[in-house]
Amino acid sequence: MTQISAQLNYLRISPRKVRAVADLIRGQDVDLAQAELRYVTKRSAKQILKLLNSASANAKSNLGLDKNYLYIKEIIVNEGPKLKRFKPKGFGMVMPIQKKTSHIKIVLAELSGEKKKKKETALAKLPKVEPLPDKISREKENQGVKTEKKQKGQREIEKVSRKGAFGGVRSLGKKIFRRKSI
Repeated sequence: MTQISAQLNYLRISPRKVRAVADLIRGQDVDLAQAELRYVTKRSAKQILKLLNSASANAKSNLGLDKNYLYIKEIIVNEGPKLKRFKPKGFGMVMPIQKKTSHIKIVLAELSGEKKKKKETALAKLPKVEPLPDKISREKENQGVKTEKKQKGQREIEKVSRKGAFGGVRSLGKKIFRRKSI
């Protein structure tokens, strides 16, 4: 069984906060874990995603493993050194502050036996999509954006013309509620 690892040291986020995100992806396939990390709102999710991408790239370039058959075997979050700072408080006292750091280690392994066969059959069932040529698709996208902007500008002109001589009912309500109370 082949394993590949990647490590991130001295991450300036508390290990407790990083472990909360690490627990979400422990034991998952690499593809599924990457998809999940993209939508997690924690600050450490971005750093773990970068580390996971690095580990999968190492597996592909160094050992020639396919990304589709990798899963997260271990993800370990250890405590790094603390930066000790002090904050002044009342009556001339000083309170210590500990700025904590983390060390993260990810170990990826390749699926084996029956699990790999199941994954192969699942991948074979997925429809294959051919990518469009880059230059043509970009030009079409840019043309679509330009027409949308023109339509949006025309809509704004139409809204202004519908208001009428007194500015419409909406502006009358704004004038009433804008007055100061007596």
